[in-house]
Amino acid sequence: MKPLLLSIQAFGPFAGNESVDFTALGRNPLFLINGATGAGKSTILDAICFALYGQTTGAEREASQMRCDYAAPALLSEVSLEFGLGDKYYRIRRVPQQEKPKTRGEGTTIHAPEAQLWELDGTDEGKLLVPKKVGEATAMVQDLIGLDVEQFRQVMVLPQGKFRELLLADSTDRQKIFSQLFQASIYKRIEERLKYKASGIKQAVDDHQNQIRGILQAAEVNTEQEVVDSLQTLVLDLKATKAARDKADKEKRAAELHQEQAVQLNKRFEDLAQKQTQLTALQEREPEIKIQRQSLEQSLDARNIQPVYQIAQTEAAAQTRLQVDQATSSVQLSDAEKALLNAEKALTLAKTNAKALNALNKEKLELDQLQAQSEQLTQAWVSLERANSALVVSAEQLASLKKNQADLDKEQQSCDSTIKALQKALAALPEQQIALSKLAAQLERREELDAVHQQEVGGIEAEAAAKRHYASTEQVFEKAAEKATKTEMSWHAGQAALLARELKDAEPCSVCGSADHPAPAKNTDLVEKAAVDIARDAESDARQAMEQAKQSEDKATNTLVSIRKESQRLTSKLGQLAEQPLQKVAETCRNEQLAVEKLLAKQEQQQQLADRTEAIKAELQTIKTDSDKASLQVDQDKEQQVKVSTMVEQLLSVIPEGLRETGALTEKIGHVDAQISQLTKALEAAEKDQVDARSASDKVSSHHKAVEKQLLDQTEKASVTAEAWKDALNKSPFASDQHFQQAILPEDEQEALKVTLQQWQSDLDAVNGVLKQLQQDVADKVAPDFEVVELDLTETTKAFQKSDESWRTLEARNKQLKDIQKKLDEAHKKNAALEAEYQVIGTLSEVANGQTGNKISLQRFVLSVLLDDVLIQASQRLTLMSKGRYQLVRKEDRAKGNKASGLELEVEDGYTGKTRSVATLSGGESFLAALSLALGLSDVVQSYAGGIKLDTLFIDEGFGSLDPESLDLAVRTLIDLQASGRMIGIISHVSELKEQMALRVDVVSGRAGSSIATVAS
Repeated sequence: MKPLLLSIQAFGPFAGNESVDFTALGRNPLFLINGATGAGKSTILDAICFALYGQTTGAEREASQMRCDYAAPALLSEVSLEFGLGDKYYRIRRVPQQEKPKTRGEGTTIHAPEAQLWELDGTDEGKLLVPKKVGEATAMVQDLIGLDVEQFRQVMVLPQGKFRELLLADSTDRQKIFSQLFQASIYKRIEERLKYKASGIKQAVDDHQNQIRGILQAAEVNTEQEVVDSLQTLVLDLKATKAARDKADKEKRAAELHQEQAVQLNKRFEDLAQKQTQLTALQEREPEIKIQRQSLEQSLDARNIQPVYQIAQTEAAAQTRLQVDQATSSVQLSDAEKALLNAEKALTLAKTNAKALNALNKEKLELDQLQAQSEQLTQAWVSLERANSALVVSAEQLASLKKNQADLDKEQQSCDSTIKALQKALAALPEQQIALSKLAAQLERREELDAVHQQEVGGIEAEAAAKRHYASTEQVFEKAAEKATKTEMSWHAGQAALLARELKDAEPCSVCGSADHPAPAKNTDLVEKAAVDIARDAESDARQAMEQAKQSEDKATNTLVSIRKESQRLTSKLGQLAEQPLQKVAETCRNEQLAVEKLLAKQEQQQQLADRTEAIKAELQTIKTDSDKASLQVDQDKEQQVKVSTMVEQLLSVIPEGLRETGALTEKIGHVDAQISQLTKALEAAEKDQVDARSASDKVSSHHKAVEKQLLDQTEKASVTAEAWKDALNKSPFASDQHFQQAILPEDEQEALKVTLQQWQSDLDAVNGVLKQLQQDVADKVAPDFEVVELDLTETTKAFQKSDESWRTLEARNKQLKDIQKKLDEAHKKNAALEAEYQVIGTLSEVANGQTGNKISLQRFVLSVLLDDVLIQASQRLTLMSKGRYQLVRKEDRAKGNKASGLELEVEDGYTGKTRSVATLSGGESFLAALSLALGLSDVVQSYAGGIKLDTLFIDEGFGSLDPESLDLAVRTLIDLQASGRMIGIISHVSELKEQMALRVDVVSGRAGSSIATVAS
């Protein structure tokens, strides 16, 4: 992330709208944010952090508390930041919660917080990604940059007083930061996946054990051996019950067969009685069947001659219809001849009236020519009115331009006189500006002197406290050294006593080799070696504390000397001004500044008047050009008016006076058109009516002749068919037409009679055949006794059911036990597979999740390797800045208890050759170590493909704790880093930094709030 443009409004100490254009400082600048204490240097970082995350860098003030007290009540507090990410650019705007005046009435209302985020895609506004929601904007910024606000504070901003947080972070906090920076969350997912899978396998093993217990409980057995024993016992019982069941089944089947035979015989006796009843009923219907057979025969005879009868009737009906058509066509022929005669008379009359059409057409042509000339006259009148209006407008415009020219001449004379007066008043401005600059520099030095005096008081107190602390630690060390020496001497004495116990007369001593032992050592209180080690460790700790106290005392003394030197330097520069009160010097500077501001206001007024004079000259030139154009336009409008008037008079002379009135000519043309149309339509209608009447007459005449011919032919056909029917009736058994018609039955009734007769005969034959067969089947047989048969079947069935139930019970138990044996075998096989799988997955899960050995998880192991890379880069810079004394190393000892380990830091001291905690570093040393760690982290993250880009670093204070040589080394390191393509911003009031850096963002405080100026010389 690289900031490009920051805009601040009514935020922190900035009352108005201030902006910082980082692009004006160069592509990858190393710049200083400079200003007096309290001016608002750190607020620039607060504004950047607030724009991105809605929080300040120090997290000590809420965003709602950043409202500027100097800002106008109606001016909204807001921050806007444009920044780049790779090859993409974005702009974010945030407004904190604040009070603002009500739009209506008195009092204030709460303005809710809001945020907008755009992607700058080359358009004026850009692509809006977040319209208003604060949380949505923060989440998207975290996703884009790859850091949350805490991680941003620790790796891209070293806030004032918080640069030690990244340095002193424990393994858990550093794991979160590194995992985000190096996108190492995949290793955490591997840990969780293995843990989840191992847990699932273990749970499956437990489930299978429960399943085995459940299988045994379902079979009402406790062990698998009971299942085997029960199966062996069931084999003999099953064999006996199976034999009894088969015997009972055989007896039951015999009883069922006997019952079935009895049912069949009984059914034969019942069918015999039924068929005898059916035969009697069929014989009783025989007279009725004879009558129906006779009626069917007569109907068949009538059907034979029915076609001849139907033909005769059809031809007679056709003859009747043709006779009616002949009478109708005769009437139609008479009417058509009358209509033709009337149409010919109407055509003759229409031709006589049409002779007037030639005269009307000639009159129509003349009227059309007059109509065209009338339209030209109308257009000429419109043009004449336009020309008159244009002439009036151009004349008015010319008069207005002349008036404006006179007004501008007067304004120019007034501006010239005012400028001369201001030039006289501004003659003293350069001298007053020089005097104000000197006073401001003296005031700044005077403020620095007061600050140094306050630091001197604090330095004296710090030096006294350091000396007291050193004296105290020195006493503790002397006591610890004395105790350690005594303890060690006691231990040596104890060792001598132990050796003396082993001495024997006439045997050489293992120490001196003498065979004589005149005075062997004696010691009843033996001291353990562990006690000696504890005493020496206490002595070492006391010595280390004394050395640190001495370093603190030396540092406090050196700091006090530096402060006093700075006080003497500022006092010598100020001279007598150092004796004057700060309030009096500041009042003199403010008065001088007000005087300069008044002159600057006059200078601005002079420039405004000069600009206005130039504008007036340009306007006068424009007015002169416009006047010439307006004068020429008046002449042209007059000429056009004359032309149009002449045209109107010529057109009026052509049109007759009677047709000049509005609508008269149009009415005349309409009247002539109506006459022409009426005569033309009448002639066309008469011709059409005559043609239609002749066509209708011819058609009716032709139809009448055709009908007469058809009637003659049909009369002959009707006579022939009537003779044929009379002959057929005489040859039939019917005496008359009436007798014939009565004998004819409908076809459906005739078919129904046929079916009835056939069905009766078929039923009669079938009943006789079945009756004969049944009589043969039951000959010499007696009807069965069903009570005896049913009783035998019931007893045999009950016996079978009882034996079958016994067999089924044993068979079900046998099947259940066999199924349980099969399920147990499958469960044991699956359980063995799960246990084998858990040996692999479970071991991997324990190793990956840090449950073995040094308790270091897979992700923390990977991050420790990355941390080693970071520390290599960081130590190179720290060694340079600490003049070869310090290097950062990773603590490899396991933490106590369940605390996470593997990512803690220690510092290796080149002077003592020992490794100690980074918490033991002094303020300046901690700052250099934190700075080195941040720069090393930036280098390593940049080198990993796909990593988060840490191409910006802001450092807020901390340089004041460095001596001149360390400060110079730190600045050189930052210059080297900046050359590799990073933007580095330093916030400090250290004067040496201001002298070394050409690129600055100066924050200037004032009575009405602070302002920002960019220095890029």
